[in-house]
Amino acid sequence: MARGDVFEAEGEQYRDEETGALVRRLTGDGSNNHHLYFTSTSFVGEGEGVVFASDRSGAWQLYMLETASGKIVQLTDRESAGGFAACLAPEGRLFYFEGPALKVLSVDVLDERELYRAPEGMVAALPTCTADGNYVAFAYREDLPVSTETGRIYSTMAERYYQRPTCVVMRVDTDSGEAVAAWGERAWISHVMIHPTRPELILFCHEGGSSVKQRMWTVDVSVRLRREAQPLFRQEHGENCCHEYFTRQGEVGFQCSVQSEGEDLSFNCFVRTDGTYLRQFLLPGPRPGHIQSNSDNTLIIGDRGYRSPDDAEGDKFMSLMTHTNGRAEVRRLCRHGTSWTQQIGHPHPIFSPDDRWALFSSDTGGKCNVYMVDVTSI
Repeated sequence: MARGDVFEAEGEQYRDEETGALVRRLTGDGSNNHHLYFTSTSFVGEGEGVVFASDRSGAWQLYMLETASGKIVQLTDRESAGGFAACLAPEGRLFYFEGPALKVLSVDVLDERELYRAPEGMVAALPTCTADGNYVAFAYREDLPVSTETGRIYSTMAERYYQRPTCVVMRVDTDSGEAVAAWGERAWISHVMIHPTRPELILFCHEGGSSVKQRMWTVDVSVRLRREAQPLFRQEHGENCCHEYFTRQGEVGFQCSVQSEGEDLSFNCFVRTDGTYLRQFLLPGPRPGHIQSNSDNTLIIGDRGYRSPDDAEGDKFMSLMTHTNGRAEVRRLCRHGTSWTQQIGHPHPIFSPDDRWALFSSDTGGKCNVYMVDVTSI
């Protein structure tokens, strides 16, 4: 298989048995497939194409599916090009890491060039780009051996946290290739996101799950003297934050769980990048997994949907949420049925540019595939 190869449509359309939602399975040739990480769009243009990763060739490569016809075009033919090491500018430039090398590829003409190379002994991951694709941000991490790998998801998380690997947040100009070191420290940095319209502002997290005392941070590249990363939403004892993302308005959405007086409470939250105007919405049950906002932040999608504290089925459904009077209302959208045992099987939902469709992945049935569900169909 090579760059430019075309595969015929392999999906199907069906109605969810429980909610009636219209669902399109986009992939299904027996391989594993998943869309890009949820901090990046996977949609080209106004939704004419969807970029995803697949191991159908025997190695992970990147592909684009034409949403109208279902046909699939292979974009890369490298040793390995995974979906969690890539990000997409909607106008059609795809940025991805092949080992230490950051490449840029145009999905229409399939030309490619190298933009940047991470230092030896470092591992780069999870790039994100501005909405116009002019800047890419990511972090590279010291590549240290670990002893707690079991094959179970997150088995090495605590060890990597306590190792405190050297990490550096980088920003690369995608025209000139100029690389700027924005911030660095001996702490496990991940989830780097560049502001969609303000390329000087970068959001990142201290990774490590519930061990982390302060998860979210911002750094302003335009500050030249004594630049310091600033905590965003200072966490108090008993608070745990996760799954931050930029809304299309440039605010930061995230989830916060709080243990207080014997209760476990969870909230959807939104905060300005300077820390002002925090809004919190109490959820009716546990937090809804990975969430994303539609274009005007009036509708939230999650890859879990708990309608009460004892909702035993909540982790099997995609959910839609609205926020009113300090509370989140949760509706079930469709069943995804993922196993949650592997990172590629996390649904990681994102909205299409027109807000009609939600793209997600699931390993229901054994192999991971990419799906779209019509948000307006319930």
